Amino acid sequence: MKFLNLLLNIQLALLIAFGIENQAKVSSFPNDFHTAAAKRIMLLSKSAEMQNYMKPEVDACNDFYNYACGNWAKINPAHNGAKTGLFTTLTNAYDRRIAYLLNETKNARENEFHPKVKHFYESCLQIDQRKINYREKLFNIMEEFGGMPAVKGKDWSEDKFDWLTTIARILKKYGTSIIIGVQIIADLTNNEINRLYIGQIDSLATAKSSAYSEQLKLAWELDIIAVLGLRREQAAKIANEMVEFAQKLALGVADPIEGFDIEDKTRLRLLDDMTENYGPAVNLTHFVKTWLGYEYNLPVYEYVENYFRNLRILITETPTRVIANYIMWEMIQDFRLDLQGDGEKQRLKCVDAVKQYFVNYLDHVIYGQILKYDRSITQEINVLWRQLKLAFEDMWKSSDNKWMKESTRDKALEKLSAMSFEVNSYEDIDFIKEYASLSISPTDYFENVINIMKHRGENYRLMLFEPPRLEEYELRSSTPVYTSEYNKVLLPVAFLQPRFLWDKVYPAALKYATLGSIIAHEMAHGFDDTMGKYDAKGNLNNWWDRNASEVFALRKECLRQQYGRHEYAGKLLTKTQYQGENIADNVGIRIAYTAYENWLFKNPKAFEYLPHMSHVNPYQLFFISAAQVWCTDLNSIWQNIVVTTDVHPPEEIRVRASFANFEAFARAFKCELGSAMHPHRKCVIY
Repeated sequence: MKFLNLLLNIQLALLIAFGIENQAKVSSFPNDFHTAAAKRIMLLSKSAEMQNYMKPEVDACNDFYNYACGNWAKINPAHNGAKTGLFTTLTNAYDRRIAYLLNETKNARENEFHPKVKHFYESCLQIDQRKINYREKLFNIMEEFGGMPAVKGKDWSEDKFDWLTTIARILKKYGTSIIIGVQIIADLTNNEINRLYIGQIDSLATAKSSAYSEQLKLAWELDIIAVLGLRREQAAKIANEMVEFAQKLALGVADPIEGFDIEDKTRLRLLDDMTENYGPAVNLTHFVKTWLGYEYNLPVYEYVENYFRNLRILITETPTRVIANYIMWEMIQDFRLDLQGDGEKQRLKCVDAVKQYFVNYLDHVIYGQILKYDRSITQEINVLWRQLKLAFEDMWKSSDNKWMKESTRDKALEKLSAMSFEVNSYEDIDFIKEYASLSISPTDYFENVINIMKHRGENYRLMLFEPPRLEEYELRSSTPVYTSEYNKVLLPVAFLQPRFLWDKVYPAALKYATLGSIIAHEMAHGFDDTMGKYDAKGNLNNWWDRNASEVFALRKECLRQQYGRHEYAGKLLTKTQYQGENIADNVGIRIAYTAYENWLFKNPKAFEYLPHMSHVNPYQLFFISAAQVWCTDLNSIWQNIVVTTDVHPPEEIRVRASFANFEAFARAFKCELGSAMHPHRKCVIY
């Protein structure tokens, strides 16, 4: 890899030239990269980076992922984690910024809320000094709800334990859903009011994977030994019982990979009707009353009917001791902190803890830092957003979409026009007011977590009678997301970090191929096989005519069959009914490319090349950059897990399949018709 040394030399030059002594402690966003020499170095660095990941000896028309990303795994192996990739790189860099922010000495930029966040972080760092107290406090938390049989042994009373009352009390105090999922979010058909949703816990779906469950058993066994102090034999038995219970719970969960129609799986019901239906074993009227403290007579959405059918049987067949162990173990996860490792590992764990509870505030502060570095960044992203919308509008109006009636296409255009974009900056939140009642100590981590969880539990109940608030759910995502309830694309602040995705110095191709394709992917979700049924206002209101629905189904089936022929980790991908991610990948790359083409047309004299890559034309540069968004290494254990649990296909398939369906890619690389990346039959949605 002849460019590896070049890349290292360039990075060294950057460090020397600009005096950055430790990249792990980035205090701010350096503002001195605007000289001609600096710009040249940045272009050389980007060129070297991109070429290092590539395997130019691979035929791009045979395997474009390997052509663009063939050396990624050698440079970024997943030795110490499950996965490496752009998203993990962004997260790690962002975590370093958060760590610096938390370790900074007090300065004039702090507001009245900032000390609370820093005190929480400081209390976390001190846990290692109080290991004995740590375990005692965990036991005390569990004791309030009857204790954990695995810990109390013969002193635990089965007669005094009621699982339904216990999980309702935990939900009331801490806002934590266990066994029964509870959400307060916008009504499906009227997003101006909140509605109670009750049913499955989505995260349980991963327990359906035998590979995942085996890993979970081992992890829980080791955790039980470390956290609860039990013997290995006992820990293995408890872990096995709890994982088996989770696996049986998961049998009632709608598999996200298989997909499901929200209209079929969600229905409005009264709690008394549900209680009558599922019997005393799952008395949902009692559960909600215990949680809220009063009778709740308004209709609720039952989320996946099969979940409660399965739960009713499971509860009657499972020993109470196993259920109690599972509930207590799930509850204390919010209070868990790994005490193993050196000081640096502890600091990283504490950064994660702060992110878990105060991510909105951290995003807000770092967003402000980014704007100080470059205030034009928001304007540039908003321009990109408008260009992507115009490109998608052109696609809707093209002759390729004549299969849709004009009246239906008008509704699609109406929805696209109404679609909005937002960076998760939380600029409209008054953090001082929001957390005024929250008490945080610089020395007592557990008391802090208890106070935070209590604060969450109290506020959560109040949401039932408040207007829906976007930040309560989607804004906490660490990746870009489309929210159907608001017809809005949301971008995490981490994606604005300079020079990871693009910079003003780079050719525009990189901006459209990276951030552009990522945002366009989320735009396309608004017209996929599930969220496409929401209207321009964000309400579930199927606007598709019958003929359009039938043609869409045929086009979707083409994708289903096509992706099912791809192999990963020695297995063919499952031909699932849900094709939302594949639709978004295929449509998203077309949107981003169309926007870039439009930009090139308006800027014919733009120099769209990188140093030492003059053989790569602007269109090829776009596709190489877009593919490298998905360069990934995954360890062998997780390869088997993700292929059965992740709604996204493996990254290499995402590149190969969506690019092979795109005629513009074949033109850019002059692929022969019939080659792997230019098949005779292509699947096109829009």
